[in-house]
Amino acid sequence: VYARPFYGVLTFLAAALTLSVLLLLPNQALLFSVLLSPVVSLVSKVTFVITLHGTLLTNFAWYAAIYTVLIAFLFGVNASLLWYYIKRSRGFKRANRSLTFTGFGGLTSGLLGIGCAACGTIIISAGLQLLGIGWLLSYLPLGGAEFGFIGVLLLLITAHSLIKRINDPLVC
Repeated sequence: VYARPFYGVLTFLAAALTLSVLLLLPNQALLFSVLLSPVVSLVSKVTFVITLHGTLLTNFAWYAAIYTVLIAFLFGVNASLLWYYIKRSRGFKRANRSLTFTGFGGLTSGLLGIGCAACGTIIISAGLQLLGIGWLLSYLPLGGAEFGFIGVLLLLITAHSLIKRINDPLVC
C-alpha cells in the first residue's frame, strides 16, 4: 500500500487532521470565542490555533498524550488502508463494511477517552454529569482514559483486518 506516495500523504493528512481535532476539542469554547471575535486579527487567530496544539505536552497526562497521538496515527493508517481496500474491491458495495464500522468504532472510543489531566475525559464526563452520574468515572483506575486504550486496540484490530483482507486474493 505504501509503495505509492499517495497513501503516505493520505495517512499524514488524516493523522494530522485527527490530531488537530483531538487537541482542539477540549478547548472548543475558547477556540470559538477567539475565532469569532472581530477584534482579533487573522494572524493572531492562526497563531492561537497553532499554539493550542502545544496542549498535548502541557495538559495531557503522559499516557493520554501517547494514546492521543497513537489514535491519530492509527486512524490515518486505517484511512489509507481502507481507501486502498475499497479501491481494490472496486467500490464500497463489494468491500467488507464491518471493517469500516470497526475503524469508526475505534475512533469513537478514542474520542470518548480524550481529555486533559485537569478536567479528565471531555465527552464522557460531560455526558455522565448531564445524567447526574459523573462520579462513576472515579471508580475506573485511569478515570476514563481506558476508553482511549480501547480506541487504540480497536484501531489496531481494524488495521490488522484490513491488511489481512488486502493480502488475500480477490475471490469471486
